[in-house]
Amino acid sequence: MPRNSTSKPQSPAKEANGSYHHGDLKSSLIKAANVILVRDGADALSLRAIAAEVGVSHMAPYSHFKNKKELVQAVAFAGFKQMSAAMEGVKASYNKPEKLILEYGVACLEFAINNAQLYRLMLGQVETRGRKNTHSENKKSESKESDQLSDLESFSKTPFILLKEAFSLRTDDKALARAQAMGAWAMVHGLSALIIEGHIEIPEGLSLRQFLAAAALQTQTLSEN
Repeated sequence: MPRNSTSKPQSPAKEANGSYHHGDLKSSLIKAANVILVRDGADALSLRAIAAEVGVSHMAPYSHFKNKKELVQAVAFAGFKQMSAAMEGVKASYNKPEKLILEYGVACLEFAINNAQLYRLMLGQVETRGRKNTHSENKKSESKESDQLSDLESFSKTPFILLKEAFSLRTDDKALARAQAMGAWAMVHGLSALIIEGHIEIPEGLSLRQFLAAAALQTQTLSEN
């Protein structure tokens, strides 16, 4: 009987002596965490749960994650890499800043809508870490955690940096470009959250791109008056 390949992430390959190839287990654990996140929600994430999902011993994840916090950080880190990659994917196709800005926004909206649970976790994780770990980089005993924090923050900011660079193509005023990027960034996150939570719906007959273009044009018109 053929095996159902979609029921569970594929277990990582093993060496002849039964140990896992370097890197395979961690990748599989993060994939399993995303499966659980979509299926059962963030509260169901645990090291024991991802071990069971992959089919390894409950102690196996501890070789890569000290605790649930590190697991969530890794999942968020991977999520921001995916969002950044989605934006980078459209970068080479558009020369005009206005078009590029719109496509960046569409890429972020599509990512958020298609990965609602992951998107919530990503934003919540960055917000929590920003409040609680402001001075962690000054503690030598937490140097490893600080390095991970820096990596996560870097990837969480990459989408905004790409957006700011696009706005900078329209003006030499860096402060203005940053302000415009912040406004656009806030709009995208606000729309993402409202759509994901079901507070607003895309008007019938409009694509996501058309809806965002209409909203952005209205915002620009109001700011010019």
